[in-house]
Amino acid sequence: MPAEQDFDSEDFSDRLAAMSNDELFAIMQKLEEESADIPSEKRDASDVFAKIALVETAIEDRFPGQLLAPYKDWQQHRTDI
Repeated sequence: MPAEQDFDSEDFSDRLAAMSNDELFAIMQKLEEESADIPSEKRDASDVFAKIALVETAIEDRFPGQLLAPYKDWQQHRTDI
């Protein structure tokens, strides 16, 4: 995702809350892939890392005490197919 100058974290969090688990996990995977392509000198100008933190929080809220285990399980099942 390109850097968005008017990133609204509250709106993004609200949209995450309305997503299914599969949608939430897919967003996380996409953001992780995008973060790998961001040169270190441009990371401060990117919203990708803020979005990753919000998605992590949304996953942890849905699965208390499991951290990102449900997401990692989802990834594993997708690669098994």
